[in-house]
Amino acid sequence: MVKKRIDLVTIFRDFLKKEALEGKKILLLVSGGVDSMVLLDIAEKVVNKKNLAVFHLDHQWRKNSHKDFELVQKICSDKNIKFFGEKWKTIFQKEAKKINENDARKRRKNCAEKVAKIFGAKKILTAHHATDLVETMIFRLTKGSGFDGLSPFQTDSKPFWEVPKSDLISHATAEKILWHEDETNADTDIPRNAIRHSVLPVLRNITPNLESVFVKESEMCSDVANFFSRLVTEKAKNPLLLKVFRSWDPALKRYFLYHLAGKNISFDEIEDALKWLEKTDRGGSQKKIGGKTLILKKGEITGL
Repeated sequence: MVKKRIDLVTIFRDFLKKEALEGKKILLLVSGGVDSMVLLDIAEKVVNKKNLAVFHLDHQWRKNSHKDFELVQKICSDKNIKFFGEKWKTIFQKEAKKINENDARKRRKNCAEKVAKIFGAKKILTAHHATDLVETMIFRLTKGSGFDGLSPFQTDSKPFWEVPKSDLISHATAEKILWHEDETNADTDIPRNAIRHSVLPVLRNITPNLESVFVKESEMCSDVANFFSRLVTEKAKNPLLLKVFRSWDPALKRYFLYHLAGKNISFDEIEDALKWLEKTDRGGSQKKIGGKTLILKKGEITGL
């Protein structure tokens, strides 16, 4: 039986309505890959051209990256869509070879925000999808993430966050959309690619509707994270009485320490800090946890 194509236009319209973006200017981040080219195609069908712009940053880390730039620029020209393009070495000449992937992501975000301000865009949209979410959740699980890390990514800028990549590819194929495949996507030495090519096919054999399951699980994790966050906000005074902390449920204690750390920390680090707070009464004692230093002083926990 042929799978019915998902209606991406309706999904996109519903997203704009939900996020109060109807009639507002939006900026699309378009890399030239299939996901973002589908986003561009759908947005062009729905959004008035005067309210639509595209930003593409050529990192110039791949030999043929200029072809992505040229493709996106040409499509925008053909469709009369405002195009903003930057080349990495032009704006970060001295640093181009030194910046890692996380730094690149931050720089790209900063560049996009500047372009959005110039264009007057209310929102910057990306083409992240449900398969991206699955990969992200699995990757974070391998590092230790807590409920926060297993929650959905920022969904108010991602119209297709509940849509599997296979549906985007189906749309691109049916509509004869041109895109460029990043050859580094096949490099399984990159953890995300290893998950994509080696882990997901096995999981999909067990659970064919993998994306649907992970989307629902991420929303449940978000509910739990928000619940604990509210509890921590209500209960965690600075200073916090040690006896009050010790009266909390173990789950709240662990979430409090994870949340307090300000960055991803291992379960062992949390357990070590928990053991210290449960068994140490001596004033003047202190313990580093993530980006914080907790200090015990006269039955109080300070440094929160």
